Amino acid sequence: MVRSARPAAPLPCLLLAMECTLVFAQEIPFTRFELPNGLTVILHEDHRLPLVSVNLWYHVGSKDEPPGRSGFAHLFEHLMFMGTEKVPYPQFDVVMETSGGSNNATTSEDRTNYFETGPRELLDTFLYLEADRMASLGASMTAEKLEAQRKVVRNERRQSYENRPYGKAYLEIPSRMYPQGHPYHQPVIGSHEDLEGATVDDVKELFRRFYFPRNASLAIAGDFDPAAARRLVEERFGAIPSGPPVEHAPAAPPARLEKEERLTLEDSVELPLTIYTWHSPAVYKDGDADMDVLASVLGGGKSSRLYRALVYEKQLAQEVEVYQESKHLGSRFSIVAYTRAGASQDALEAETDRQVERLQAEGPTPREVQRARNRIETTFWQALEGLGERADWLNRYQFHFGDPGALRRDLARYERVTPETVKEWARRTLLRDARLVLRVVPRRSR
Repeated sequence: MVRSARPAAPLPCLLLAMECTLVFAQEIPFTRFELPNGLTVILHEDHRLPLVSVNLWYHVGSKDEPPGRSGFAHLFEHLMFMGTEKVPYPQFDVVMETSGGSNNATTSEDRTNYFETGPRELLDTFLYLEADRMASLGASMTAEKLEAQRKVVRNERRQSYENRPYGKAYLEIPSRMYPQGHPYHQPVIGSHEDLEGATVDDVKELFRRFYFPRNASLAIAGDFDPAAARRLVEERFGAIPSGPPVEHAPAAPPARLEKEERLTLEDSVELPLTIYTWHSPAVYKDGDADMDVLASVLGGGKSSRLYRALVYEKQLAQEVEVYQESKHLGSRFSIVAYTRAGASQDALEAETDRQVERLQAEGPTPREVQRARNRIETTFWQALEGLGERADWLNRYQFHFGDPGALRRDLARYERVTPETVKEWARRTLLRDARLVLRVVPRRSR
């Protein structure tokens, strides 16, 4: 299958008129094929710069971890850089970086991705390195490698959450929002106890269950010849066994809170923080785009409702953020407000509730919805200027829709959003008796 489109051109309305409708060439051209072993391959040509980006998604995230092994998917992401028999540690990074390339990886609840970008001459190097660890990393795992990365990940938990101002709050949210046994109950980073309990056999078992061609998709973007790229992919990945049947976590019923949950934490912080979190529609499902627009209306920039009310008019907040955190098995909608020095956290919460209730009763204005839509689409297209981002979005659409060409379908969701639909989803989602209110307050002297 081949898609083609002209590059999107920026329009004057992005800078001048907030009421205009955005029109883009809503395609990322690509070719897709599948190897006999089940690996999905997506090629996107862009010859403007002599660069190439490789992006490999494995369809495994923290939701797929066995009981007692929280944080294991993220730990495994780190272990994938520990080397194989052919490319021992730290040669993966050395080979790539000495030739001008760069690489990284991320883990979420739903997937793990590995990506490299560099001069076009490195395409075969990128593919060789990714294929080598897909084929052989499990057999190359040792207790020494596991222990080295276990320490790194536990230290990352300390630096990113436990010893970072307000960080402990974000460790609490998953367990408060999802019941025991739900795939999202534990944070992606995992617990110290579970990380300490991981064994080499556990690592090899996770590799066996998820790290094989039929559970992955490979996107290549940039300056390459597609016929030559296909031959390289077939040469590097074609002989890898397809793998066993995929064993993903079973679908979980939609999580919900039956009442308002409240929690207060003390931390070494200057300003009190309040986080409101609700369950919201899953990514790409009905209501997900409306919640994105709602987040922008409430907290998208200095003209948004909560910023105006809490920061400018009432001077109760130092900063406000609002976002829809879209996920495969159900999303979370959050309002995050830092109380201004000397202001009352109770007063901030009361004013936040007033603003939310006003929006639920009246809905946003057409101008607010259009402004939010423009903001969302502009941010989206700016992100797609990068090769790596385009490769990642092609993989994202393949994962969620089974179609890398779902960009038009994605953006069309926002064209269907109206003031009435935003109002309806706000009333259905932002319920006082079905939310978590988490406060962080400065630690008192003992």
